[in-house]
Amino acid sequence: MSWLTKSLFLAGLQCPKRLWFEVHEPLEEGGDGEATDSMALVNGRIFDRLVQDLLPGVVVSRDGGVSDAIAQTRRLFSADAPEVVHQAAFKAGDLAVVADVVRRRGRGYVLVEIKVAGEIKQEHLSDVAFQALVLRGARVRLSRCYLGHINKKFRLKRRGDYRGLLIEEDVSGQVRKLLPAIAKAVAASVRVLREPSAPDVSMGAHCEDPRPCPFMERCAGACPPPSQYPLSILPRGGRIVQELLDEGFTDLRTVPAERLRNAVHIRVHAASVSGVAHFQADAVREVRKLTPPFAYLDFETLNLAVPEVVGTRPYEQWPFQWSLHVEAADGSLAHHDFLAEEFGDFEALTEELLTVLPKRGPIFVYNLSLEAGVLERLAKHLPKRAKTLRAVVARLVDLWPITKAAYYHPEMRGSWSLKAVAPTLDPQLAYEGLEEVAEGGAAQLAYLEFRDPATSAERRSELKERLRLYCARDTDALVVLRRFLCGARS
Repeated sequence: MSWLTKSLFLAGLQCPKRLWFEVHEPLEEGGDGEATDSMALVNGRIFDRLVQDLLPGVVVSRDGGVSDAIAQTRRLFSADAPEVVHQAAFKAGDLAVVADVVRRRGRGYVLVEIKVAGEIKQEHLSDVAFQALVLRGARVRLSRCYLGHINKKFRLKRRGDYRGLLIEEDVSGQVRKLLPAIAKAVAASVRVLREPSAPDVSMGAHCEDPRPCPFMERCAGACPPPSQYPLSILPRGGRIVQELLDEGFTDLRTVPAERLRNAVHIRVHAASVSGVAHFQADAVREVRKLTPPFAYLDFETLNLAVPEVVGTRPYEQWPFQWSLHVEAADGSLAHHDFLAEEFGDFEALTEELLTVLPKRGPIFVYNLSLEAGVLERLAKHLPKRAKTLRAVVARLVDLWPITKAAYYHPEMRGSWSLKAVAPTLDPQLAYEGLEEVAEGGAAQLAYLEFRDPATSAERRSELKERLRLYCARDTDALVVLRRFLCGARS
């Protein structure tokens, strides 16, 4: 049997079937819905390296595997252990864990679990409690437990000066109360790992809590009959979805209409059953009154946990790219775009945008909060352009709530994201055909690679083109959507 590690234990807390799959039938790398990387992982790695700089100490190497790391840690702690040890590895029976930080205090030690988050969550406490259980089983004199996380109020004042970014909160009391329940959960997880087959667990709300399970496609495929319209497409379905699942419903089309009370659920259900798109003309009355020129704007942003630009905060969304379509009164279109060669050159990005943006007329966006937030942050960062940028914000027209009130197509599968809406209006607007960069997270990762000095000129050119195509797809989709809502041909 494999060791029960922290990640496996947390997987088992979400679902014992997931735990069994993780060990006995793991996903192939990059397959079956598994993401090979994400901004969360990238932010985590960057923050972990920064913490090692902020808390200097010995770093236990994991190059030789967990067994070798455990042996290294044992040697360190059998002698006069250093003041601070990063990535210390411990084993207690069938349990194993790699601790972010173990710090000596008097004759004992304190555990510091590092999270690239702005606040403590319940899952974090379970994580620390599991580690505390293993360290005590390994006979480490553990006196206190801390959670180290991002200080959301931190603002970078000097390049490279990150003092104050890390906050440590004492969670010893919460962990102490959790330990009995964690010990029982550990015993249950060990039993699951020893089973010859996966436990029988029905899909439900736990599949998405605390985050989507990577095995959902596998479980859904094993649930007869497979459904094109699963109950999960009901937006914010929560309790009603769970009730219907418990009653044996798997396909939304088989649910009696009278079981649904929420207006959005009723609309999604009706369209799914009939196969006919819903359109409410009254919801687009105001947007039809607007007159050209029309502008269509989309930003791509980075939200770095460790801010790089002086004056910025953790996880603020700062732009590295924009796409703009401009539609004249005769319906002709002009496209403009910008991709920053260096992240943080907000002045050049802003000046270029203001040069090509029409001086009057509505500026259509999809999800006002993102574009308005970016423009407001730019206004604060560039005080000489603040008045002009805030005037731009006042002209923004959000097509998302208008679309949600007016339109629903069965192929949207319960989502009003632009990626779900656009292909129902024009199949050529499908994002799946875009190579490598087909959604926002991929765009961020592509841009990080693009600006990496180690990236070759050929690869940079390739990434630049893919980023430009992706961002332009968003504003192209906005053009088609606005025309559709207003009854014009695309």
